[in-house]
Amino acid sequence: MPYRVGIDVGGTYTDAVFIHDGHIQQTAKVPTRSENLVETLMVAFDQLNIPDEQALSQITVSTTLVTNAILQNRIPPVQLLLFSGNGMSVDALPWPVSYLELTGEMDFRGREIEPPKQSEWGEFLMPNLRENPALVAIIGKFSHRNNLHEEQLSTYLRGINPSLRIALGHTWGQANFYRRSLTTYLNLAVSDLYREFAQQLQSAVSARKILAPISILKADGGTVPLAKIRPIESIYSGPAASILAALTQSKPTASSIIVDIGGTTTDIGIVLSGVPLLSAKGAQIGPFSTLVRTLAVRSIPVGGDSAIHSADQGFVLEDYRLGPAYCLGGNIPTPTDAMRYLGLIDYGNERLAEEALASILPIERRTPEFLHELAEAIIDTVAEKIAGAVASLKCEWQEEPAYKVWEVLHPQEAHSFNTLVSGGGARGMTLALEKRLKTPVTLGLYPEVSNALGAAMAKPTFDCTLHLDTYMKRYRVEETGEQGTWSGALRPHREVEGFLDTLARQLATSYGLQLNDVEKEPFDFFPIVKGYKTVGQIVRGAVHLRPGVIGRIDA
Repeated sequence: MPYRVGIDVGGTYTDAVFIHDGHIQQTAKVPTRSENLVETLMVAFDQLNIPDEQALSQITVSTTLVTNAILQNRIPPVQLLLFSGNGMSVDALPWPVSYLELTGEMDFRGREIEPPKQSEWGEFLMPNLRENPALVAIIGKFSHRNNLHEEQLSTYLRGINPSLRIALGHTWGQANFYRRSLTTYLNLAVSDLYREFAQQLQSAVSARKILAPISILKADGGTVPLAKIRPIESIYSGPAASILAALTQSKPTASSIIVDIGGTTTDIGIVLSGVPLLSAKGAQIGPFSTLVRTLAVRSIPVGGDSAIHSADQGFVLEDYRLGPAYCLGGNIPTPTDAMRYLGLIDYGNERLAEEALASILPIERRTPEFLHELAEAIIDTVAEKIAGAVASLKCEWQEEPAYKVWEVLHPQEAHSFNTLVSGGGARGMTLALEKRLKTPVTLGLYPEVSNALGAAMAKPTFDCTLHLDTYMKRYRVEETGEQGTWSGALRPHREVEGFLDTLARQLATSYGLQLNDVEKEPFDFFPIVKGYKTVGQIVRGAVHLRPGVIGRIDA
């Protein structure tokens, strides 16, 4: 195994690992400076003390940059223009942003029903967009079948203001108009922020004459080159990294629940017979529903640094963080202080941990007996919240199509899973979680840097899904929005297999990937009948590189 570095830029800490030949050579953990993520990242990199940086073969980064920008509403406004057509009123949907509906409609096969009105464009758009270098997202309800209207409006707007930044919805290629609109909106909104980060990171690495390629971890647990990723796809890469870390230390066919306890949040996910469960729906981030492919993971607002306040009935565990634990120099009592007082962890100042717990109790109850009781109650409360989330998620996971398929293929397997715990708060929570979950709980290897480990060992993911309408003589690629003319047979067989292989190889080459051991879905052929005669076919086929890791880590 070549020399690899994984770095996870979390909300609280940035973790890094240096790996060679299946062994972790060095780890690092530094506080995250949200105002300068690249500098934080490079500080963690330097602490790895890599003897020959030029010998590195891969650097993979997981970052909360885009996630935090969206959740903290630090994104610029985008003018959202919709060719919504007839049918269900878009007003019935819970839009978190404003939009403007324009005339123009395609049907579900991509045939033009009503052309756009250019006079309408001049009336509504020119006053606002002629002078300002605005961001504009254009989405048609069925533009994934025919992008003509999006392209026409884009050409018009660029003609009146070449400085406009325009994104088109068909490039997301899937049928859900609402999610496609919001995904296009968000990706454009965060594009400048991500581009600046990527340029600074590449410059910092190049300045050291490091030739190793830099990849970004995606929400689906796969990697993609720094310059090739669509920024919105980097959301929730931290939770995905914790799943991958579990794969590096579990049996290849193990089924596990993964619990990664960080400072601010706890990430929960599942692995079925060695394969991470993919969510059938796109990622939800804040009020935005998206088409971003993601592992079936969930973050809950409880962690080692969750703030604790005194209350009439004892204490309240808040769902937010107000800085580091008291025993680590912070100002607020946290679960980490309880862990330190009970001796469950060996970092932090024990005297300060005791002070933190004492501040929650009345003066007359600040005795070792009551302090011990309070610390245990805090740990139990954290464990109860995590266990409740796991129980809730189990019900949701069982409704996922991929889970149902797994149940059919593995009818003899018990559906009680082992639990693997990782993250900065893992060591202090293992016993309490085992008690609450009533299942075996294992502490992961190098739990404090598990996300960085998962990033370092991640493999690329790749998908190429072909949709072909031989009657309309049109094809499209779901992942890129590519659309083109089909010149082959009305009822193809081997011909369409070769066509998909060519498209997949071309797309993979653009990402610098070799398509070895790809998974091919069987083609679906649906006949189109007119006047009792078959006049064409709707064809669907796909190839995939599923999420996974390049190998196992030895203790």
